[in-house]
Amino acid sequence: MHKTIISPIQSLLYVSLWLLAFQAVGQENLKGKVVDATDGQPLIAAQILLKPRDAGTLTDDFGKFEIKMDANDQQIIVKYLGYEPWQGTLTGSYDLGTIALKRSNTTLNEVIVSASPKNFKSRFKGSNFRIDPISLKNINPLSTEEVLRTIPGVNIVGDMGLSNRPNISIRGSWGRRSKKVLLMEDGTPSAPAPYIAPGAYYNPVSDRIASIEVYKGADLLRYGPNNMYGAVNYITALPPQKPALRLKLTGGQRNYTSGLFSYGGTWNDIGGLVEGVYKKFDGFTDNSSVEILNLNAKIFAKLSENQSLYFKLSGQFEDNQASLSSQTPFTFEIDPTQNPLDADQFIMRRYGVDIIHKWLPNKKVSFTTKVYASDFERDWWRQVTTKVRASEVRDYVGDEIFNDRYGYLAGRTFDEEDYVIVGRVENGLERTADSRWIYRVSGIKETVNVDWEAFGAPSAFEGSINLHRETFKDVFLEADNSRWARYGTATKDLWYRLWSANGYIRNEFHFGKWGVTPILRFEHVDMFRQDLLALSQNPDLESTTEGREPNVYNQFLPGITVNHDYGDGEFYSSVYQGMIAPSKVFGFLVEQNGVVTNPMEGQSINIAPELSWNKEVGWRGGLFNNGIQGQLTYFHNASRNFYAGGRNEVFTELGEINVQGVEMAINAELLNVNGHQLHFLGNVTYMDSKVKAGKLEDRDLFSQVIHSAATQNEYVDKVNANRNAYEIYVDNGNGEVLLTDQTVDSSQFPNITRSVITYGNEGLSDSEAPYTPQINMSLGFNYDWNRLSSGFNVHHVGKQYTEFHNFKNESADGAIGRLPAYTTIDAFVNYDLAIGGKIDATIFVNGKNITDRVYRASRLNRATSGVFGGGFRQIIFGINMKI
Repeated sequence: MHKTIISPIQSLLYVSLWLLAFQAVGQENLKGKVVDATDGQPLIAAQILLKPRDAGTLTDDFGKFEIKMDANDQQIIVKYLGYEPWQGTLTGSYDLGTIALKRSNTTLNEVIVSASPKNFKSRFKGSNFRIDPISLKNINPLSTEEVLRTIPGVNIVGDMGLSNRPNISIRGSWGRRSKKVLLMEDGTPSAPAPYIAPGAYYNPVSDRIASIEVYKGADLLRYGPNNMYGAVNYITALPPQKPALRLKLTGGQRNYTSGLFSYGGTWNDIGGLVEGVYKKFDGFTDNSSVEILNLNAKIFAKLSENQSLYFKLSGQFEDNQASLSSQTPFTFEIDPTQNPLDADQFIMRRYGVDIIHKWLPNKKVSFTTKVYASDFERDWWRQVTTKVRASEVRDYVGDEIFNDRYGYLAGRTFDEEDYVIVGRVENGLERTADSRWIYRVSGIKETVNVDWEAFGAPSAFEGSINLHRETFKDVFLEADNSRWARYGTATKDLWYRLWSANGYIRNEFHFGKWGVTPILRFEHVDMFRQDLLALSQNPDLESTTEGREPNVYNQFLPGITVNHDYGDGEFYSSVYQGMIAPSKVFGFLVEQNGVVTNPMEGQSINIAPELSWNKEVGWRGGLFNNGIQGQLTYFHNASRNFYAGGRNEVFTELGEINVQGVEMAINAELLNVNGHQLHFLGNVTYMDSKVKAGKLEDRDLFSQVIHSAATQNEYVDKVNANRNAYEIYVDNGNGEVLLTDQTVDSSQFPNITRSVITYGNEGLSDSEAPYTPQINMSLGFNYDWNRLSSGFNVHHVGKQYTEFHNFKNESADGAIGRLPAYTTIDAFVNYDLAIGGKIDATIFVNGKNITDRVYRASRLNRATSGVFGGGFRQIIFGINMKI
């Protein structure tokens, strides 16, 4: 026998190889994925800890993690704010698969953010759509409107600048200032005065939004007051699990600058976060710069096993060169960046606070108390404008003003229909006026949830009561000595106050794979208006309550949703009655047999809310082993009591409008091989709208609009094609009289003072609602590989009318006329990297509207403004760092 002799060198080599092998095993990477146990949604930035050495990491944007192991590691702990911690023993397996965290009973569902590939929120019954944090990270939006326009059923009415006063239309609602859409931030109404003045003159900066949800089904009755068309809920970030400092810096064309600074973390059961955002932008047109400072802080604390507390404090300050005026077709075609109104200024500040306490007396019952308040004040100084023929601008404004702000017109030739919007000049001076608004809102809301058993199956009851108060002071000042004046004579001073007691009851019943969820909302509103300026001129006043014009009304809003689980998805249908609260625009009128008038002395105000029956049926879920996530919905909204449409378009006999359509959203995984991922994202909306009944008076059409020959002829043709539909009044030299001629010709047009259109069986039957394009779609591809992510998106909006007359041709001042279809293309590239081993960073480049094809975006303020342009190319770049 031969003995194997091992030399000392060989022994050393074997030992070294054994040690290396042992070290390699000890440093094997541990992998896994962390999700929500209820709906399987990935949890971003969940904390992973290996014990006993406390080595840690965070989950990525898809809920995944990977961390090097040590031979001494024995236990893994996973933590996420608002969830129960998960613990596991390391047994030699290096792929832990999916770890499901259970939400703590004290968690507040309305502020939880996840990165699910689902484009809907499962807990919401009925159609809804969600934008997840990954999408927001890829888009790097200048404003929230940029994101919202990609959502099915949503149309954006274009404005100027960063659109901090968003103009959102959902399923055919009138979009100006989003007045008929409920806007919320973390589940709390965010409009300055949701009932009296729901216009969105405040909007959170997009930099601090973590997710956006849009609700449109029957469960929308959990929110109010304006729940006829839809609601937008901006969700802001919770404190991170691991203490971290975040710094995001962005720059771009037109001196676009944005900086976000935040610091937060979770210590034991208390999470805290402070954030600050500063934005500055020169704007897409001349004299449209904006400067914004947003500060907010929040705390989420688990007080005990059955109590939690959420506190949020925020402040926003803006100084914008915002204008209600824009361009005529003539100036738009010459140079869409021209804006001569250099003295327009919008200054605002808003403070807000939310306090939410959740208490569980036992495992099946919870009480959630929310206290909220906001204080908003704005001054919007605007030059008083007029419209002048281009050939007469120099003579009207004078050489000094012309050379300063209208020099681009020098040397040009002009037609008779070429007009320019200019500052009104009197005695050689331009005038200015201020709309000063002060809002104060406060309320308390109590919600109870009870898990119980009905018909032998689990059931969930939810009930809520909300006491809500608003005050609104509406002052108008005029200064006639300089466009730079910032104080003037008060010409209007109105005071509004509102109390509301509202609430709902809702219950989820389960019958196997079927679910039935009835809901009933109740609104009691008590409001009044006082004309303080008029009252001040009455020497016989005896109290501060004199002159109050009250409006008190009650409204029940029922709804029901039925859903059926099928495979990896569900079918659903719902029907509910929604409402638009009577605001300052039409909340103090009298309605008799459908006819609306101003109240006479001693007459009671009785205008009711605008109401609608909304129906939908659809499917949502996954196909092909969840390789495709999507939803498909048919909807039909039938509104009535319709009074206020476009600006200065009112139904003197209350209208009825039907909007129906199909919405589709899809997220399809086309490739997932060796780290390469390719996704197709598509959202498509088809809408058809019809004005079914009512009588409409357009108060601007013959008093403010400067018609072109084309719009004059189009109007005459419309009248003669259906003469019974039009009541036309003319000035015959002795006053206004009704025109009884069976046909109208162009020679009579200059004498028309006003007209009233009848819709329905005896009038027009094929008119469409404004800003309701038949086609609205967003299609794109996203590609991810290791640290790189990139993609592009094509957004298309079909042609759309801008007023109820449905003019196809454009007036000389741009106030009326159909908007042509337009298409934009956006693209992005992101790259993740580590700096110095302690800083996680993402560098990014985004191209907005990269084709730079400027289009007619809206006629937002009609006779006041003309044409607003959109489609200006904007390139931004920056870095997002976490330390």
